[in-house]
Amino acid sequence: MSIPKTPAEFDYDLWTTEKGKCMVRIKATGEVTEVERAVMQVLRAEEKRLRRALSTEQGGKTEEAPSPSVLSLDVLPENIADSRWLMDSCDYAEEVSTKLLEYDLRESLTPIQYGIYQACILNGVSYKAYADRMGVSYQSVQNAIRLIQKKAKNIFG
Repeated sequence: MSIPKTPAEFDYDLWTTEKGKCMVRIKATGEVTEVERAVMQVLRAEEKRLRRALSTEQGGKTEEAPSPSVLSLDVLPENIADSRWLMDSCDYAEEVSTKLLEYDLRESLTPIQYGIYQACILNGVSYKAYADRMGVSYQSVQNAIRLIQKKAKNIFG
């Protein structure tokens, strides 16, 4: 396995194995890993951009090439003052809180109410279809739904 030379300024060595695996070695740490083809394409494009920038500098042109950027989530770009760009937009605390409240609701339901909650509220079965399937009146299913909603209002606020 021979690793091709990349410019010293480029942070990665890139190569493809005989079996078609895309491999990357991080020069700073020596860590070697297999990456997806899409990642390899991005890294190759960055390497080519750097090679072009270096060749124009060596060719005597005065054009200022942008400095190469490290493609890593562990390294904060110089032009970003804080790490908010790394934050996940999903609020997991809210999601967990909601799941805990839903668990409390389920625990407060009677077995009959829980069956109606599962079928009608979670799975979208119509009140009439559920009443027919369970052999109860449509009105009793509606009454149970009202009680479930009342309990939910008390728990969720």
